[in-house]
This record gives sequence, C-alpha cells and structure tokens, in this order.
Amino acid sequence: MAGSSSNYIPQFAPQSHFFTNPVAITQSPEQAFGPVSTDDSPAEVFHVTSSFTLTADAKAFAICTGVVLVQPQTGNDSLVNLILRPFKQPISGLNIKYFIYRGLKKADFFTGGLVLPGTTGNSDFINKINAAFGAFYANGIKPDFLAAYIGFDPANQPDSMPIASLFFKQSVYTTNNGQPTETPQTAFELPLIAMGASLGNFATGECGIDIVLNYGDYQLPVPNDEFVFDLAYARDNDYAIDLSTVTDDFKRKLIKEQIFQFLDAAAYFGFHSTEQGIVTIDNNGTKVKKTGNAVYTDVIQHFQTKNNLYLYIQSDRTRSYNFYENYGRSDSDDHSLLAGYTPTTLVPQTYDTKGWPLIIDKGIQAHNNASNLLYLQFVTDNNSNTMLYGQVAQIDNAQSNNFCDADNLKLPDNTDDTPSTLTKAIVLSNPATGPNGTKQNIATFNILLYQGVVYDYISAQVPDGQGGALNVLAQPNFFDDVFDLLNATPLLKASDNIEYSILSSQKVKLINHFYNNTQYGISAVQTTTITDVIDTGDTATPTLSRVTYMTDSVDILNNVVAITGAVTADTQSSPSVSGAVTVNKTYALPTPFYYDIQVFTDSTQLINGLLLKTTDNSVPNKIILGLTKAEDDLLSGLINTNNLGNPRLYLISLFPDNNHLISTENIVYRKYKVALVGETINGELKSAFNSDDIVAYSIDSKSYFSKGYTDYVNYQPITSLFLDLEISL
Repeated sequence: MAGSSSNYIPQFAPQSHFFTNPVAITQSPEQAFGPVSTDDSPAEVFHVTSSFTLTADAKAFAICTGVVLVQPQTGNDSLVNLILRPFKQPISGLNIKYFIYRGLKKADFFTGGLVLPGTTGNSDFINKINAAFGAFYANGIKPDFLAAYIGFDPANQPDSMPIASLFFKQSVYTTNNGQPTETPQTAFELPLIAMGASLGNFATGECGIDIVLNYGDYQLPVPNDEFVFDLAYARDNDYAIDLSTVTDDFKRKLIKEQIFQFLDAAAYFGFHSTEQGIVTIDNNGTKVKKTGNAVYTDVIQHFQTKNNLYLYIQSDRTRSYNFYENYGRSDSDDHSLLAGYTPTTLVPQTYDTKGWPLIIDKGIQAHNNASNLLYLQFVTDNNSNTMLYGQVAQIDNAQSNNFCDADNLKLPDNTDDTPSTLTKAIVLSNPATGPNGTKQNIATFNILLYQGVVYDYISAQVPDGQGGALNVLAQPNFFDDVFDLLNATPLLKASDNIEYSILSSQKVKLINHFYNNTQYGISAVQTTTITDVIDTGDTATPTLSRVTYMTDSVDILNNVVAITGAVTADTQSSPSVSGAVTVNKTYALPTPFYYDIQVFTDSTQLINGLLLKTTDNSVPNKIILGLTKAEDDLLSGLINTNNLGNPRLYLISLFPDNNHLISTENIVYRKYKVALVGETINGELKSAFNSDDIVAYSIDSKSYFSKGYTDYVNYQPITSLFLDLEISL
C-alpha cells in the first residue's frame, strides 16, 4: 500500500480495454448514467446503465480477462447481452463483480441452437471456444457445439434465476441407463476470454454497458434489501432503479442505497487517467494505449458525463452518509456537510444529488493546475472513534496513507469555548482538463468512508407510567459496525462437506485500534466468517461446530507515536467457499498470527482464554469473535423473529461501570453479552438478544470468545517464533 496520500491513487494501477470503438458512440442526456430529472428536483429514477447510440455495427471487446456468459435480450430475438465476470481484476484493490454488455448481435454468436464455427471472419471469442471444443474431442467423435454448452439455454434459465448461480453452478446428475448424466440446467462450462479479445458486435442503434462493484460471493435469504442480480436484470436492454411505485419512505431509502454498487462507464474509464492508468483501444486491429489526458480526449469524449466526479460517502454500518439522519448540523439545519472549491468558499449542503445518496460534481474551476480540488467538511461530535479513509480517492491533506484519525480531523474550539461541530476541511484531488482558468473534471469516482457522530440504538423498552413505553438508548462500541452477513451462505461449493466454509464480506469497514488511551492506528478491513469443527476427544460427540468472525485488513494507518508499537498489516479476505479443500476441517490462523492460551476462572467456570499474538511481536490488527455453531444459530434466528435488516453482531458489556474483572489467577478479563442490532421495518436501530445470555470474554481486546468455543482449543508451539529467537541468539 502507499505510504502517503500524495502517491495513493497509483496503487490502483488501473488497466482496462475500452469496450468498443470510442469514436463510434454518441450519448444523449437521457441515456446517461445517474438520476433522471430535467431539473434539480428529486428524481424517481436512477439510470444504472450507461447507454449509447451507434450508427453502424461496432466491435465489442473484453474490458478485462474474464469469464463470459451470454444471455438473450428481452424483447429482441436478434440481440443478446453478455456478462463478463473478471478473472483478473482491472483495478487493484477495487473488485468489479460484472461488466454487462447490452445489445450485441445474436448472429455473431449462434445460428439456431448452435455456436458459430471458428473462422477468420468470426470474433476472437468464437474462435477460442471452438478451438477448445475441438481439442476436448480430439480423440473422439465431436458432437454439435450447442449454445447450451456455453450457458446460453433460455428454456432452462428463468428470469428469476440469479446470475451468480450460473457462474457458481452446482452440477446435478441423474442416472440414465446406468450412466450419470448432468441435468440441462448445469450441463455447461462458461469460457474464459483474454482482455482485449473481440467478443462480437454491438448492433446499430441503442446499446449499453453496466459496471457493477463486488461485495463478495455470497447469497442472502430472500427477501433482502440488496440489489437483485438475476437474469431479468441481465437480459434487460437498459436498466434503471425506479421508485415511482414505492410509497414506504424507509423502503425508498433502502432502494436508493443500491446505487453504491454501480459505476458510470465514463467515470470508470476516466479513473484510468491517473498515474499508472492505461486504457487500451482497438484502432482497426491495432491496440493503442491511452494514458493521462488522452483518456479524456480519445476515450470518454462522447459521454454526456465526461466531466462528472461521483462522490460516494459510506458511513455508519456501511450505509450512506447521514442515512440514519445523525449528521444534521443542528435540530433546525438538515445540511450534513460543507463543500466548495476553495477553503473560503465552502457552503452547507445535503449529501445527495436529486434525492439520491451521492454527490455528482461537474463544476468548472478557475485555476491553471492539472488537478481540480474539492474541499469538504463533515459534521462531527468529536468522539474518539471519529475517522476518515479514502478507499478510492486522493486526500491531499490526509494524515497518512489516505487516513485521518479523530485528532487529525478535530478543529480548535470555537471562540465561545464550545467544540466545533465540523471536521477540518479535507481536500480531494482529481485530474482536470481544459484551458487555464476553466478547468473541468475528467470523469472519475471517489469512495470515502467516514464515521464522526455516535449513533443510538434501542436497547430496551420500559413503561412510561401512562400505559406506553419509553425507549432505552445505547451506543455501539468500537467494532460493533463490523461483523455482517450473519445469515449469508457462500456461492462457491468446493466439496460436499458442509462442516467447513469461508464467507467473505468485501464491503470495507473501519476499526479504530484505540486501547488504554493509546492510539495504535486505524484499519480499513474486510471481514471473513469461518465455519469449522474441532475435535473434542469425546467418542459420543467427537467434534464441535464453531463459527469464527475475523477482520482482514486491506489498508492501515499507523500512529508513529504509539509507545508499544504499531499495528501490522495482514492479507485481504479469502474467497467465499463452502466445503473443505483439505482433510483438515479445523481453521488455522494465517501467518504471522497465533493464539496463546491463559486459563482463568470466571465464577466457578474454567475458561481457556485466547490471546491473539504475532510471531514478529507487532500489535495484531485483527479483531476475532469465536462462538459455537449452536450459539451462532441462536443469534441468526433473532434476525427473522425480530424482522431485522442489515444486522450486526454487538457486544454489550456486562459490567459497564467496572468494565474489567480480575480472576483468582490474577488475569484481567472482560465479559460481554453477545447480541444483534439491526434495522426495523420503520428504520429504527434496535437490539435483539437471546433469553439465555450468550457470553463472550476477552483478555486482550483483540480476541473475543465464548467458553464453548475455546473448550477444546489446545496450545500448539509456534515453530517459526522459536526459530526467530534462536537466530537472534
């Protein structure tokens, strides 16, 4: 990762191929990505497809190396849509889920129910899959190359089928005359194609491209508030999120959150104009690389949105900034931030564009520099967990590595000695183009993560003395926003073993490593949930099922003044997968992490206490919560019984006034009740917990565990640590 904000953006090193001939497309305002409205009034429709018009057929090219799925286009038998799932991500550190090409000529792929043969006149895609098909049957009788063999089988693929079920298919076999035969629904293999390869032709007329961010390869029980990526969406000619029939205010807010997963094509390719970015275009068969300002002039020039900066701000519980309406400047002022092009011209505004949760900036700036600057001030209550991270952004005045902590963001008190309710002005820098004095944005996008005001949730209700009830409010601790996807399951199945699975959540969250008044740093994390079993040594019940929730850092802020050392980076989340790929079904911590065990007494119980350690003696930046599977099932059951959305695991201290205990072994520990907090159907945040407390302990405020989780954990010597010590001697 980058060491300072000044060289942060190049870490992404974006490299993509443009999806068609850039000079062939035109785009009207009605075809552009974004909220659809003729003025600044709230829009009921948000266009997620970047549509465009072609006056003649134009070749389509693979934006990156990826896996291809072809689907019919609804309402037009002569057209198909193509879904490209990246195999190699084009932007390091930003995962794309799908590129969806809308409006390709079906005749470039199939004739009747057969794949076209490989000839010099056909696309790279057709020639590649024909070569692979021929090689597979080189020593036998080659059958007809059915379209169904590469996943094009509309008769067996209803609109309601998730796109992911085709990319992560679970093959099913039936017996036919004693021979296992794969059912038609799964009897296909999706082909892989290289970046820049020709796919076919966009047809004359209106076509489109969708760019979708990836949150992880998982599935949630339906219904849920996430966007539904089904075949109906994939087959549409032009897709928009439409609120015109939604009357419930909170449901409208939830649906609006879905735009966080979509990018404008102009902004995606414009993002490549930064240092180390490359967009390759095809010039009559010759590949030409475009960089810097040439990305603007030669690649995205024909988009209506070529000067749009899309600013996405994620806040509490991965919702958009001010989703919970806790960032208003005052009870009478709903403005939630200040924005402007210079430090002295910041004006209050709400976080939205035409009612949708993002800021689209396309202002012209009067300077002579290569970058446009955008100044922002956020509302804050100056709590110690206030923090900011530019996940995809260049913050020129960041503290370090695109992070700012509470002290760095805090302004001096007002002249009347009251704390400032605003952060310092942060400065976003993005590439600009145009003559001196009239600089415009080169279309791009920024993603910021900011938390600066502590929110409340309903922890209980008590009688008000008049036959009603009063809400008892509580506030989260430092990592109560983090562990999500409690009822999700992995899409990829590695084996039939259901005792082991890894589930990754790729939405980035922030953790402030602040303990005993010492700031150790901030981590931007993804999370992993591991289900495994551990041997008990009991013949009656030889194994115990467990669930481990764990953070995986993708970026860190180290505080150089921390006395006892800085946090250390670890790896990003593992792919989501169900089933163990090895014989061992018990999860082991990745290097350099390991557990030390301290046995202590809580009341009359002996607890195997787990301390998270590293072999290099750095401060671990992981947070881990371990429960038995039975305990986790009880918590997951609370989601349905309480009808909670966006649920998160919470730890409620059982001793809030004296938050630590000392065992008879003189070990200091903390004790918590594990609960859930989620959104009610009315949009309130509310806790839920089991009638019999699920209790978790911690010795080091890094590792949290229930008694049952650690009962059968045995100490294992760390060979690498001993080896290091021997070398040092």
